[in-house]
Amino acid sequence: MAKKKATAEPKKVTTKKKTTKKSEAPPAPPTPKKAVYKKIKVNFWRTRLHDEELGIHQQLKYQAKTRYFSKSFDIEGIIEIDGKKKYIIAFNKDDWNEKPMEEKRLSCRLFTIMEESMDASPKGGVFKGGIELSVTHSLIQSYEINKPAPVFFMQIPGTISLVRVVRGWRIMGTRWTFPLLPEQSGDKLQMIKCKGVVGPGRNYNILLGDEKIAKVDGQRVQKNFEIEIFEESFAKDKQFVRYMILFGCICNFMRECEKMVKRLYKKMKPTATSDYKIPKQELDLFRNPRMMRK
Repeated sequence: MAKKKATAEPKKVTTKKKTTKKSEAPPAPPTPKKAVYKKIKVNFWRTRLHDEELGIHQQLKYQAKTRYFSKSFDIEGIIEIDGKKKYIIAFNKDDWNEKPMEEKRLSCRLFTIMEESMDASPKGGVFKGGIELSVTHSLIQSYEINKPAPVFFMQIPGTISLVRVVRGWRIMGTRWTFPLLPEQSGDKLQMIKCKGVVGPGRNYNILLGDEKIAKVDGQRVQKNFEIEIFEESFAKDKQFVRYMILFGCICNFMRECEKMVKRLYKKMKPTATSDYKIPKQELDLFRNPRMMRK
């Protein structure tokens, strides 16, 4: 019998499903830059050839105008606010740079720029604020957090309080704090945190709670510190602006102060006893105000 030819199986037709490409999510919009309501530049000079130094007997004029300009002061910088020169920076440069470690004192102050004039009492030369390093408070704070912690005091004319700028404990980077003390009825105590940004220079985010209200961009080699204030209410607050300028001045001295405090604290640490001779002006900061009123 003849064999039947095998019938070929019909080919299966596979229908490909049309795949629709997922619509790509639109790129996230760039985070809007914060509005800057005030720009401040703290500029310490690297050389002495500047306009404010070239005037004849310029420093003598400042000394004659105000008792806050000490004979040991040198004019060493300028403050600009929104692009306009506002203040000079003066500090006891020779005492700070040349005296032995145990005798070093740091006092840095701001003055309005004195106008060149033939008048007997030219405009300017008014004291506007200052900072001082307290080595005694620094040793106490260092012993508290177990690492070198300089402490500075900020003074502004017209305010009765001395504001203390303290280095605190932080695992990575640095952190400084200072209070905004109540000055009028209804004011509240606020704490400003200056949180160091990891990287070159002295860069800080200025925080009130979780809110970033300002920043400091420091270039230590060039001795320039640029400050931007992001909150309009704080930019209009003359006292806060002055505190930020003074903190910018502190940034210029942080490294040297930390080295100094570190050496003194290292000697003190094993016995909790320091040979540092406390000067009277630092001891006065510990005086009981109630006893002083009597």
